[in-house]
Amino acid sequence: MIKYSELQDLTIDELQVLKGQVNALIQGKQVIALGKIKVGDKVMVNHKKAGGEYTVVKLNRKTYTLENMFGRVKCSIGLISPIAA
Repeated sequence: MIKYSELQDLTIDELQVLKGQVNALIQGKQVIALGKIKVGDKVMVNHKKAGGEYTVVKLNRKTYTLENMFGRVKCSIGLISPIAA
């Protein structure tokens, strides 16, 4: 774990590179975690306008089409988390 004092010693360019690496790592881990989700599975959406529990209708590489009793939404991988059944 990097301490805050160590981060303060880095330059802006080094911090930007670190930010890019962290974001890429987060996205990769999300793709791996969501790789087990299939059509028909229940997922949670973390969004203020479309939050709640949905059922997966269609899978694309970076977006999922989800459906609940109120309708369908297209959602990116970063907003979806699997529900343990």
